[in-house]
Amino acid sequence: MYKWWGSITNKNMEKRHIGINAGKIWNLLSNKQSWTAKQLSEETGLSKREIYTAIGWLAREDKIEINKTEDGEDDFYLIIEYYF
Repeated sequence: MYKWWGSITNKNMEKRHIGINAGKIWNLLSNKQSWTAKQLSEETGLSKREIYTAIGWLAREDKIEINKTEDGEDDFYLIIEYYF
């Protein structure tokens, strides 16, 4: 049996909010820089939970890469593919 870690209240996110947040992060990543979750949170005002659900959305769509910084933090950057 799975344990539900939250309650069904206003704390739940809708899929469309996750998609909107993913768009905000994608726009930041499109400047060809890498960003940490903390930097993304500071720039967007999104919570850690919102950042990581949006990152998951982008990762599922194969839009981002994730590396570790020297400090051990996750570092995110956009995958840009060109087809000729």
